[in-house]
Amino acid sequence: YICLQSTSLQEDIRIFNIPFISKQFSMASSSVSSTSVVCSSSFSGNRCSSGASARSIAPLKKHAKQNQSLYALRAASPVCVMTPERATGPTQKVESYFAPKLDFASLETTISHSTIKELERELDMGESVKALRRFNDVLSNISEDAWETKMWRVWNEMAYNLESFNPIFTACLLKVQCTIGHSDYVRRDQCLQNLIQPLAGEYGMHSDEPLAQTHRQLFSSFYSSCTGQELTSLLARGVTPEASEHLFAAMMKDVTSGGGEGGGIQQASFALGYNLAVEYLAAYEKTWLLDTFHTIDDRFLQSNGHEVEWTFLEVHAIGEPEHADIGHAAVAAFVPQSHKDTLRKAMQAHDRDFAEFYNAITDMLEA
Repeated sequence: YICLQSTSLQEDIRIFNIPFISKQFSMASSSVSSTSVVCSSSFSGNRCSSGASARSIAPLKKHAKQNQSLYALRAASPVCVMTPERATGPTQKVESYFAPKLDFASLETTISHSTIKELERELDMGESVKALRRFNDVLSNISEDAWETKMWRVWNEMAYNLESFNPIFTACLLKVQCTIGHSDYVRRDQCLQNLIQPLAGEYGMHSDEPLAQTHRQLFSSFYSSCTGQELTSLLARGVTPEASEHLFAAMMKDVTSGGGEGGGIQQASFALGYNLAVEYLAAYEKTWLLDTFHTIDDRFLQSNGHEVEWTFLEVHAIGEPEHADIGHAAVAAFVPQSHKDTLRKAMQAHDRDFAEFYNAITDMLEA
């Protein structure tokens, strides 16, 4: 399916079947010229060490430079399509454009890196960081008995939670993609190129590298090395991961509804803010988990004969700060500066939901 939206009649987004559309349209050649086609940003992330005091420090200390790109766009020829509900009556054509006639200089300036970093700093002091600190402090001091009798419930939640973020990433991509015909072609393209990278990485796909293990395969190996059991045996118990399911439902509702914002571009801005919060907080999450499991390994895993397979946590501890930078770049490429409050709303929504999840699984360890 392909999403198109009428620019002339201001209709809602329609979903068209590709074979149906392919018989209805032809598009004349169009051209896009540019005086500069490079928009680069550079960031760096610092890994936090363990301990409550260290956990008050943001894992990402970003310094950004932006080279503003200037584009001169020409409009593509109109694409003629028929709306499905009109197919039974007289043929009526609706004009839509893959690249609408936009004067790049007249477009609203995208949000600045400094404003995005300001919003990220609000997450540093948010509820999720407090909940993650609480979880890691409790898990670092878990007894061997609680490891055997309580931790399995947390593993069960983590297995579901890990995969549940992939539909969120996909939903965020779709929100941006469906602004076709209403957002600037180049901005949309740059934004989507950033967004696709972390999602592809979840399935072991990285630029200029051979296909690697998926993150679920890495998690399965990590689980087995820590517990001496297969992950499939845990999942076969059929225990509902209630906290993870609740978080997943909340995230999907937020992203697919665009936060209840009006207009496709504003809903896409909301989705991008939500995605940024996911990646930014994951940098805290995975960095601290790596430190915490090293503490547990030193306390009793090694002495109990477990040789931990660290790849899952190491890949994430390194990769999540990078993904946060990519999420930052996606926002900077697309979101208008007037959507700052929409970004904040989205980031606070995930901060709230993610904190609730981590407080719930911490309660499982303390019960």
